[in-house]
Amino acid sequence: MEINRTFINLWQPVGNGLCASAKTTPVLFGEDSSTGCFLRLNLQDLSNCSQLREMVHSGLAALVNATLVAKKGNSKVLNQTDWVHTKYVPPNITSTIEGQPGTCADVPSHLNIWINTSVVGVVGGVPQQEIQAVEVTFGVVTWQIQCGGGDPAACVNSTVVQSFPVSASVTFVAIPAQPLTPKTRFQINYTEYDCDRNDVCWPQLAFPLTRYYTGEPYSQSLAKGMILIFFFIVASVLGTPWNQIRQAWNNLF
Repeated sequence: MEINRTFINLWQPVGNGLCASAKTTPVLFGEDSSTGCFLRLNLQDLSNCSQLREMVHSGLAALVNATLVAKKGNSKVLNQTDWVHTKYVPPNITSTIEGQPGTCADVPSHLNIWINTSVVGVVGGVPQQEIQAVEVTFGVVTWQIQCGGGDPAACVNSTVVQSFPVSASVTFVAIPAQPLTPKTRFQINYTEYDCDRNDVCWPQLAFPLTRYYTGEPYSQSLAKGMILIFFFIVASVLGTPWNQIRQAWNNLF
């Protein structure tokens, strides 16, 4: 099996910003980016919309030639679990007939590259991210030769050209490694007792006595907790309730 290494690219316009002279630059992991260039078209170019759509679609699709994308930087070539398939969603073209002269609908002029990533572990205190999915979609627009402003030359002369924008973007979407735990009915209805929303958290009053507390050894925190409970009992016994009981006993005798 022959494997060709390639990159996911974006446009890198230079000089006049035309697609004909634009270069490409590889996508960098974790960096959202959006670039574009201009196509110079005339009335004749917009006379065959199907051909125009195919030309624009092919030019943008050429930026993403990869059918498989490595999940991480050191993915093994022969290990299929280290790679994800690139999902291509074709442009949503609903117009099947030619429109009025100089107008083409549903032109796939924008390429969207969606890359889903997640943290799969930590090495040396640094979170390790992997690519989980790659999806390529297209945005469609309507292109029309502009003849306003008292200059109808573009609509009658096929040698007059106008600029039409073509763009491409990449977006990295961070997804949780595990789905978030849904909130309980208690957390939804009684927000005053939700420890994530309030500074005072009564449900965690005994948190130092639980094994989730890691500020000190569990045996020490348990011993300190027992001492506090002992002082609380002594204070209760020697406090006002005990004095009232003793006074009532003395009144009887």
